[in-house]
Formats: sequence, structure tokens, C-alpha cells
Amino acid sequence: MSTTWKTPSRRRVLKALAASVVLLPQVSLSAIKRLLPANKASRDFIEHNDLPLALETRRSAYGQGPITAISQFFVRNNLPMPEAEIVADPDRWTVSIEGAERSKTFSLAELKALPTTTIGSVLQCSGNGRAFFAHSPSGSPWGVGAAGCALWTGVKLSTVFEHIGGVQSEARFITATGGEPLPQGIEPSAVAVERSVPIDKGLDDCLLVWEMNGEPLPLVHGGPLRLLVPGYFGVNNVKWVRRVEASSDESSNKIQQSGYRMRALGERGNASHPSMYRMPVKSWLNGPGASGEALAPGTHQLFGVAFSGERGIDHVDVSTDGGSSWQRASLYGPDLGPNAWRTFSIEADLSEGEYLLVSKATDSAGDSQPEYFPANHRGYGHNGWRDHALAVEVVGNAVSAKRPVVSPVDMGVTVAASVSAKHVGKTNQEDSLGKRLFVETASPPCGVCHSLEAAGARGVIGPNLDELRPDARRIRTAIAQGVGAMPAYAEQLTDREVNALVAFITSTQ
Repeated sequence: MSTTWKTPSRRRVLKALAASVVLLPQVSLSAIKRLLPANKASRDFIEHNDLPLALETRRSAYGQGPITAISQFFVRNNLPMPEAEIVADPDRWTVSIEGAERSKTFSLAELKALPTTTIGSVLQCSGNGRAFFAHSPSGSPWGVGAAGCALWTGVKLSTVFEHIGGVQSEARFITATGGEPLPQGIEPSAVAVERSVPIDKGLDDCLLVWEMNGEPLPLVHGGPLRLLVPGYFGVNNVKWVRRVEASSDESSNKIQQSGYRMRALGERGNASHPSMYRMPVKSWLNGPGASGEALAPGTHQLFGVAFSGERGIDHVDVSTDGGSSWQRASLYGPDLGPNAWRTFSIEADLSEGEYLLVSKATDSAGDSQPEYFPANHRGYGHNGWRDHALAVEVVGNAVSAKRPVVSPVDMGVTVAASVSAKHVGKTNQEDSLGKRLFVETASPPCGVCHSLEAAGARGVIGPNLDELRPDARRIRTAIAQGVGAMPAYAEQLTDREVNALVAFITSTQ
């Protein structure tokens, strides 16, 4: 069962979490700035990770319009990005189209010569809402901000395949392969981003896109070219796409066969588990009050977003008392299609006190958000309305009022130390079991992906552990469950080896 907030004191905890995000590990701001487009600002994001990049849009940064600006759009990469030179002359980018009557490699310039279309569509990470699960699943602890809605311009996959004779009759999937570079020592099938979607979906409305909100697709969002799978979770929308195949079988890569599968706690992912495809109905309120400020008594326009993959939204109900009573909200702004989100608002008279503001959307097929969403191993797909609540406080002197700051210790959460802290108390680990596991024994060794000075490791795929400084709980969770491209080591390592590896990593901080 996911967490619930029922008492004023616990509501204060929720408000503090939303306002300060003190639970989240902080990474080097200079590293983030090196990777982001110039128009992205740190103030708009919660910085979960720098390698690979994971930036969550702050709830207060969404605004009230239906389109998420590129400068505020979240980022979730499974691997480090390709070099920026690929967007310097984007028309030279090529993608191989296979599984048609005749295969062909298209340049982006050639794709632009085909009939073009623009659609509105939400991108959302499968783990959006992961922070609300009580079992602390591994991966970035996203709140509501691993989602955004944009206008995407490109060419339909069906048009591309028709141009070269149509798909072969035995094809059952569309399989797309990303163009991220992989280092030596990594088995591509274990790490490379390659996803398959059913052929009917691929030829119905999927696009190869090169523009986002009317601008050339930025590198950080998959430019020069990415696959867009409208209404499906973000992992299917392969970035820097190099190859698209109409295939008879799903990709054999780990990210398809065992990754991004909805499974029960403790179960290992496999092809029998549902893949993270269509996004269910979901909504949340973005303001006012999302940045932690107290509100003045009086009339307020509450606003938020709602969406449901492939279906669109029929209506949204809003409650100012945590779900005890409901009122129908108004949908405003343009309807950009069944895969975009709708903006909604409702006028509320708020007197002094504390409020738990919640929304519940219903899509065109009649599906409504549940109150709770059941726990699953990787913390995927959360759309329960209660956990997505916005807690606000209304006070008479709102100009000077500040929300109470709740210490992370009071919340019972261990917070990673600041990355600016100096390494102290290092011990000689040259011959330790933990170090041997880190650099050579585990398969693949941790040092292939991660950097850690004490181990002499300079990995280029995973986070720099000297900067991330994960605590023992986070390390144990990652070892047991795996994170992104990182495999689960639970079956490889004994309890003694896990303890040694944890002790070695934490002793370097």
C-alpha cells in the first residue's frame, strides 16, 4: 500500500517534502550545467542524478498553460548522452529502417522531405510517482515532475515504411535502437536502449520527430531524432534513434525482456510481466502553493493537469478536504488531442487553515484514478490520487508566513551528505574484499560503470559515487534491485560480500 497523509502533522511533512525536497541526493551543479541546454535553470528542477542525467521539473515550475516549455521539461536518460556535435548539423543524422520490402538508411534531411505532422503528447517516466511508495524502490525518487507535454513534429512511421514498400508480413513489433555510445567491457544487450512496441501501435500513430515545441529537438531530449510513441511511457520513446525495424520478435535486450515490467515486490522481471506501455489516467494540482509559500485567505484559482494515454480526459474532480467532498473542475485551454494533457482549474474559497488539495481525473473510456495504487517492485505507474495531493497552508499574514521546516531526521530519513563535504576518515582499503568486488569480482564490476577514487575507477555510464555519496540503505537497495542499466547483484553476491561492498563504498565518504 502506498503512503497516506491523514493528520495535520503529517501534512506538514508532505508540505516540507514538496517545498524543500530535502530527501533527494544533491549532485554537482557545475556538472549539471555542463550537460544541460543553456536555457535550463537549476531553480526549475530537482537534480536527482548527473550521469546519466535525471532532472525532475519542480511542481511550481509547470505554469498554467497546456504546453511544457523546453526550458522546464524533465530529463531522464538511461545512459550518458552522445556528444553535442551530432546536433551541430542535424540533417546529416541517419537512421536505418529495416524489416520493409526494401531496407533503407534515411538522413534526417530525407525524412523531412516526406509528409510531416505535428501532435501534442505527454512524455512521462515509468517511475513518476516513485517517491510515494513506502518500500523505497530503487531508482530516482520522482514526485510528480517526471512528465511534460509538448508539441512534436516529424513523420509517421507508417509513412516511412510505405515509402520503401511497406512492412514485411511476418512483422509483429516495431523495434527502435538508441544511439548512445557504449564503453568497452559492457555487453550491449545488457545496457543498450532498445525497445519494441506492438506493430499495430507502431504503424498507427508513432512518429520519428525532429522538432519539439517548434524548435529543433535538443540533444538532451533526444535530438537530432527520436521515436515518439504517443500515450506510452517514456522508455518506449527511444532517443537518438539509429535503427527502426519491423521485427517478428521483441528486442532481446534486458531493457525489454526484464526491465520496465510491472511486477510484484521481490519478483524478478521477465517477459511474462506486463511491459510499461500505455499510461493510465492521471492528474495532479500544480498550484497555487506548490513552491511552499503560504496562501492568504480568500478566493484562489486552483490549477493542474490531467491525461490518459491514447484516450484523453472526460472530466476532473477536485477536493479541498483530502477527498471527503468533490467538485467538478473546468477544462480550459485547447484540446491538443488524446495523448496531450488537459489543463483544468476550479475556484476555491479558502479560509485560514491547512488543506490537502487532490484531483481525480476520468478518461474518455470511463476509467478514473484510484485512491491508492498498489506497491510494485520498481515503483512504476503510480496514479493514485491521494499520494499526489498538494498540501497548502492558508494564514492571515501570508506575506510573512513561512512553512515549518521539518528536519529530515524528524522524518526518519537518512539524507546523503552534501557533495561539497570533504572526504574524511578514509581507511586503507587496498586489500579489502569490498574493493575487489568493486573493481574485479562482480560481473560486470562496479568500476566499469561508476567512478570512485578509492577504487581507482573511472566509469562513464553510472553516477560518480564520490559526488553522489549514497548511504548504506540506498546502496543495498540498488544491489538487490538494480537501477536502470545496472543489474541486480542479489544472486551473485553473498550477504558477506554485500556487507563488504557497502562498507567499502560508504567508508570513502
